[in-house]
Amino acid sequence: MTRTRTLVVFSLALGTAAFATAQEPAVNADAQARHEAMEQVGDAMKALGAIARGQAPFDAAVVKKSATTIADSLTAAEKHFPPGSDTGKTRAKAEIWTNRADFDRIMKESQTAATALAAVTEEAAYRPALGTLGTSCKSCHDMYRAPEH
Repeated sequence: MTRTRTLVVFSLALGTAAFATAQEPAVNADAQARHEAMEQVGDAMKALGAIARGQAPFDAAVVKKSATTIADSLTAAEKHFPPGSDTGKTRAKAEIWTNRADFDRIMKESQTAATALAAVTEEAAYRPALGTLGTSCKSCHDMYRAPEH
């Protein structure tokens, strides 16, 4: 009888651990997916920054490609902020979920700014459009991204 109880308790514990482990990857998958999307944003911003700093010539094709990558990556990242995904390894602040309407507004604003930047074909319009995107991204980072430890 004791052996049977031990086996039942062990099986329940193992099942609970398996369930908990099965739940964790979904949360980690969201954090990882949004991290990867934001890494793509950062990589695309490097090319745009090089143009802005005069380290690379203005090239409308590079601007379009980089800004489109940013817009697409922000759209992809936006889907990976479900409630409960603020645990584990993430720089996402809890304010994302407590002030979701503002977070969503800034995310849409950034997507719109990236789309507008992608349409820039003249060098004179480049810096103002990049500035709009940068300001939007910064406001989101300031409010909703924790510093790197």
